Amino acid sequence: MQIRVYRPHQDFRTVLDAQCDLYRLNFPRFVCTPAFLADQAQRLRVAGRRPLENGIFILEDDGKAAGFVWVAVRMDLQGAYGSIDQVYLKPEYRRHGYGALLMQAAEEFIRKQGLKTARLYVTRDNGDAVNLYRRMGYDVTRYEMERPV
Repeated sequence: MQIRVYRPHQDFRTVLDAQCDLYRLNFPRFVCTPAFLADQAQRLRVAGRRPLENGIFILEDDGKAAGFVWVAVRMDLQGAYGSIDQVYLKPEYRRHGYGALLMQAAEEFIRKQGLKTARLYVTRDNGDAVNLYRRMGYDVTRYEMERPV
């Protein structure tokens, strides 16, 4: 196993093909549409052209992609921070500690950008991810609440 930097020409399809599964993990009623994939493809193309603002790292197993992490430099009213936007592992690689390796790669990218804070969003029902992030020292700082009307 090794983690390497995203190579747009080689890895674009791998990252794009994972998007539907990634979103279904967090949003069980999610419907993957061609429009969604087109939007994600455009985001990925832009990210690939901006390596100082976007770090995408591929977890490789014997030359084959097993997962990835996508992190971006963002700014809000509190200042600049690293946003861990996507962490994905193919099903057979989950629950083996590889998520922590991807998170470490994301945090290293954030540190190299001179940032002091890493943030991420995860849905409450994605228990495996929530547990990983808690073990790595992430705390809840905000709640998003909703109700049917």
